[in-house]
Amino acid sequence: MRTIPTHDELLEAIGQRFTFASVDGHTVEAVLAHAPAGIAMDDSFICYSATFELPAGVFLPQDVYRIGSPGGRAWDLLATPTRPTGDGRSTLTVVVHCRADALAMDAGSRGVS
Repeated sequence: MRTIPTHDELLEAIGQRFTFASVDGHTVEAVLAHAPAGIAMDDSFICYSATFELPAGVFLPQDVYRIGSPGGRAWDLLATPTRPTGDGRSTLTVVVHCRADALAMDAGSRGVS
């Protein structure tokens, strides 16, 4: 299983539900709202993020969560609270900034294109 989701994988999942599981076993469902490209430090890196909207009244702190995708994949990723939605719901954002060749090797070693 890949250690991080690809940008394409996140783009395809916008509007879908993901699960956030903490170390203590607490699980929350969140909807992937946005997955914009970011600005990498140079051409050998890639950068993108994913912002998840939490249910009304739910707040999660910055932490490493086991994030499960609707497709059955899961990753351990650092998620940070970010700007709330217009209706006041909390959000969490994951930022990916890594070497492009490392992500390509990771995907290639698992038969993922």
